[in-house]
Amino acid sequence: MNKGIRLLSVLTAVLLLQSFLLSGCSTKDNEKIENNQGSNTVNEDKNSNDKNNNESDNDMDNKEEQKENNDSEIDLVEYNLGSGEIKQSSGVTMPYDMVGEIAIPKEGEKHPIVFVLHGSHVIEDYNKDRYDLGFEYLLKSLAEKGFLAVTINVNAQHVLEYGEPIKHERLVNIFNDHLTKLESAIKGESDDFGIDLKDKGDLTQIALVGHSRGGGALDSVINDQKDRGNDNIFAILKIAPANVIVIENDNPDIPTGIILPQYDGDVVNLDGQTTFDILKEDKSRKSFASLIFLKGAGHNFFNDNVKEDDREFYSDLTEDDRVVFLTREQQRQFLIDYSIDFLNKALGKKVETGLFNVDEPTVDKAYGLDVKTSYLTSDRLEIIKATSEDKIKKNDLQGNNVIQDIKVKYLIESYIPNKDELLNFDHPSNFDGYGLFRFNYTNNKGTFTIEIPVNKKDMSDYKALSLYLALNPGSELNKSKENQALAIILNDNKGKEAKVILDDNTAALTWTEGHSRTNENTTYWSLKTPLSEARIPLKEFKDLDLSDIASITLQFDQKESGSILLRDISLTK
Repeated sequence: MNKGIRLLSVLTAVLLLQSFLLSGCSTKDNEKIENNQGSNTVNEDKNSNDKNNNESDNDMDNKEEQKENNDSEIDLVEYNLGSGEIKQSSGVTMPYDMVGEIAIPKEGEKHPIVFVLHGSHVIEDYNKDRYDLGFEYLLKSLAEKGFLAVTINVNAQHVLEYGEPIKHERLVNIFNDHLTKLESAIKGESDDFGIDLKDKGDLTQIALVGHSRGGGALDSVINDQKDRGNDNIFAILKIAPANVIVIENDNPDIPTGIILPQYDGDVVNLDGQTTFDILKEDKSRKSFASLIFLKGAGHNFFNDNVKEDDREFYSDLTEDDRVVFLTREQQRQFLIDYSIDFLNKALGKKVETGLFNVDEPTVDKAYGLDVKTSYLTSDRLEIIKATSEDKIKKNDLQGNNVIQDIKVKYLIESYIPNKDELLNFDHPSNFDGYGLFRFNYTNNKGTFTIEIPVNKKDMSDYKALSLYLALNPGSELNKSKENQALAIILNDNKGKEAKVILDDNTAALTWTEGHSRTNENTTYWSLKTPLSEARIPLKEFKDLDLSDIASITLQFDQKESGSILLRDISLTK
């Protein structure tokens, strides 16, 4: 959504509420999902293609690779726990069918538990339409890697039958009903799931994965668990989350993962970026957070039972833009790979990806696909942050900044047109005022030097230098479809210097697809340009005394001209 449309959405949110509830976040998905009903037990060593016609051909190849990858054999069960009741604060009781699907490793006990919550899509019958089964592929993959994975039908949250939903209370009720049943089965007190679950799951280690409005509801589930005295949620993963309901005590301090599809034609504001930026502003936060901007991805292809390609929302895309569209299978496999690594990282296990390792530079590809990434750690020191014009001259460490042959300006990025000072740039967040430094240069001699006070000179305990930045796509100083680059120089107080180049393969400095548009409200870039992290491990600065740093310099010597936007520079551990 561009800034003009975003403003209209804010002003008309109340009027649109019922329409959203009826049709879900998607306004274009008019195709009814295939129903998958009944209660059938399926063993993974048998052919289960007749159960779900959406299984791709590659799934069979994955099964053949199980033995090589030491994946667990699993049981997969589509269950029906009978009728449930949602006692609403309105006083109206809403009946619903307690149905879902569960996948578990055949061997072992006390597996970490993962609940997967689907989003809001076109619903004709909230009990029979089964968007939960659209994540069967994810359940199977999680179970093969040692998790007990459950997906539940939460359609009742997203309909107007029995009154208008009040925040996420219906979904929280449904989750608690399923959790109570699962707890009973794990304790050996019932067999309601149609399979022996005694001692199979660890009820003290539960993760939540949510897509679309399911992702937007995760904080409400966690808050409710805390209100009940339970400290059992160890991680949350939000896939293209839709933050359509304002809740209190959001953004809990637990490991958080966020996936943003570049061409999300449903949650076009990319709401998860706002969530990440809020986490980034929280200096008291202790848990890590990971954000992935997945190039070429759309909203719907993460769920097998949502058929429409929502990327058609972007009707004026060029052929170059369409070339980078990911297939459904690519999006599925990315979610599988990232989910497993993210959950294992949250459990304190070693993972073989640089996405969660500050000792490694930021990556431009993850699991074979183009990405922009940001990783937030609990222990960081802000060196400079664009919160006021004064910071151009004096940094957050209270040292001076020295500017040579470059123009630096403090500007406000805002979704409100009359506040927005950065036309042709649209960072996907809902802040009405977000400060950025714009660096404009017309030769390759410009420098911006951050002087480090003596009491802050020791950086030896930190692992990386992190820049949160983006190429400015609307500036004529940047050549069309050409990436940017710059150098970072550290000087110590003994006169030694070390230089690292952020070259034009750096994901945060890549060209943003799209073009300039103008409407009655503003001028804007047609696609979102998210800020993302460019991380340099401090070990890359050779032959330097990191305990005695005198300055950090941004040297714009890699291109003849350019324009770059910077939010902050920090040290991370």
